[in-house]
Amino acid sequence: MMEIVLKNEPKRKKIRSYSLEKLERRAGLLFATPALIGFLLFVLIPMICVFLLSIFKVDLMTNTFEFKSFIYYDKMIHDADFWKSVRNSLVYMVIYVPLTLAMGLGMALILNSKMRGRGIVRTFFIIPYITTYVATLVVWNVFLHPTEGPLNSLLMSLGVNHPPQYMVDVDWALPILAIIGSWKDVGYHCILFLAALQSVSKDYYEASSIDGANGLKRFKHITFPLISPTSFFLLLITIIGSLQAFNQMALLTKGGPAFSTTTLTYHIYRSAFEYYNFSYASAVGMFLFLLTLVFILINWFAQKKWVFYQ
Repeated sequence: MMEIVLKNEPKRKKIRSYSLEKLERRAGLLFATPALIGFLLFVLIPMICVFLLSIFKVDLMTNTFEFKSFIYYDKMIHDADFWKSVRNSLVYMVIYVPLTLAMGLGMALILNSKMRGRGIVRTFFIIPYITTYVATLVVWNVFLHPTEGPLNSLLMSLGVNHPPQYMVDVDWALPILAIIGSWKDVGYHCILFLAALQSVSKDYYEASSIDGANGLKRFKHITFPLISPTSFFLLLITIIGSLQAFNQMALLTKGGPAFSTTTLTYHIYRSAFEYYNFSYASAVGMFLFLLTLVFILINWFAQKKWVFYQ
């Protein structure tokens, strides 16, 4: 009888460990199910629909679909307006991404230092982010009005006879929209950078002070490496946000003047909802998706050289 019990003992342990592993897998799948359903409903299925829409011609009058293969992609490649919108999107990204990250990190470093009224200053920094886009853009539109805006009135009172025309100037319009977008989003970046800075142990700074390191060296060798995971995350969402910029173009400039602020997203909007060419708009949308994916993959592989995970 005793021999039978001893022989069965390892088998029982094996069965228990297998059951526990199985339960953990089931629990993991259960927790991941809502996210998977959301991904399928709001990301994967819409992407498949957009691709199918880009290879069919849609007739809204008769509700018919006609297979056109890749004719809309060919039209897109030979469309001069499309390439202008690509250029505008890249210029917007080049201005918006470094400006937003630099301002967010700079503001976080200021708030992380010892200063009076830090809570009030932090509230001022986050106000633009929580304010609705329409309200902030109306304020900017009034502030930068070419003839009656307070900024140009101030410049003219100081003797500037020909102040910038901002959003009605071909050269100024897109940089101004990028600056407005950066000002709107910088509060969010500041909060995340601040959280990352406050997670850095003070022991590192005390040890570096004993070794004689100045502020610049402490930032280069301690602060930046330890907040690099947060910096990488913010870099990715900032790139994606820059390629999806739409509100400023739609509410302030309508893509003008002279197509100078028509980005890819606004080009998609005009093609779909002004010219009712949904198939062409879907083809541009697929290009935008691939362009975003390329930038994400480049940064994903490059992060191995500068992101430090503790």
